[in-house]
Amino acid sequence: MSRSTLTFLLKAVVSLGLLFFLFAEIDVAQLRRVLSSAHLSYLAVALLGYFSGQIICSLRWALLARPLGFTNPFKDFVIFYFIGMFFNLFAPSTIGGDIGRVFYLARGESEERAKGWNGSTGSALVSVIADRFIGFAVLAWIGAAALVVFSTYTLVPIIRYLTFALAAGFLFSWMLLPLFKRLLHRKKFLKGEKLLLGLEAYASNRQIIVQTIALSLIAHLIQAWMQILLGQALDVEIPWSYALIIYPLVGTFSALPISLNGIGLREGGYLFLLRQIDVSPEKAIAFGILWFAIVVLDSLVGGVVFIVRKSVRRSMIVSDIKDQARVRREE
Repeated sequence: MSRSTLTFLLKAVVSLGLLFFLFAEIDVAQLRRVLSSAHLSYLAVALLGYFSGQIICSLRWALLARPLGFTNPFKDFVIFYFIGMFFNLFAPSTIGGDIGRVFYLARGESEERAKGWNGSTGSALVSVIADRFIGFAVLAWIGAAALVVFSTYTLVPIIRYLTFALAAGFLFSWMLLPLFKRLLHRKKFLKGEKLLLGLEAYASNRQIIVQTIALSLIAHLIQAWMQILLGQALDVEIPWSYALIIYPLVGTFSALPISLNGIGLREGGYLFLLRQIDVSPEKAIAFGILWFAIVVLDSLVGGVVFIVRKSVRRSMIVSDIKDQARVRREE
């Protein structure tokens, strides 16, 4: 058995085990009633909200790729981003989607390659890592700030400490980037050449870092607002102050690489946190299910784009073959 297969099976066991435990704790019949009575209008708005948030994330990625030499039009980044989301549905973690983004950005849209960074797998990887880093850093900072500002909510101390530690860790690692850059220079790591060039590109374009942090803040606030919409869909009142807490905490918790796409962790996180504001276990689990359903539905947009792109490319190849055959016959 390969290592990847074993990892997949272990994550599947964790997800299935968590779901079995959670469903054993609730009234499944009541859960079905809660889901069937959800207000579709709020879910539709949440679906559009998530879609718009991913468009903003695509813009963030595009801005981070520009200093590295990528000149693709913005629509390419949107397409690649949504295809990556689609790949995430079938990968045991979000890394699968990131690999897809790297592949498409590095390959580009045409056979012609510009000099320097463009078309480079290494530079595409740097752009995706930077995109991930900034996105998670801002998410952690929002969670930590919300826990400080809205400290009246009763949460176990370990959650606060871990959130503060994560936020501080991102800030500390950001401060260490100049030291890391000097280390790469001094040691002359060949494999770190692209990363070094990326750090230097971002250091000379700091306004892009500020812009991408702002875009991350907007995208995360949209998704925090979606927590309120999902609550209204289930007749649950979630204050803005608590939405700014549960979204970062559940988002960070479900990103742990110990389950399949956060399945089980996400639902357990919502169950624990929504219980703190007296939400029934059935509605809390339904909340997690609906959130995942919205992610899946928006990710399927990437699947449609992926299939259409493959069909178009196949048609272009067939057309080229026919044209070449016709030219040969005429000769």
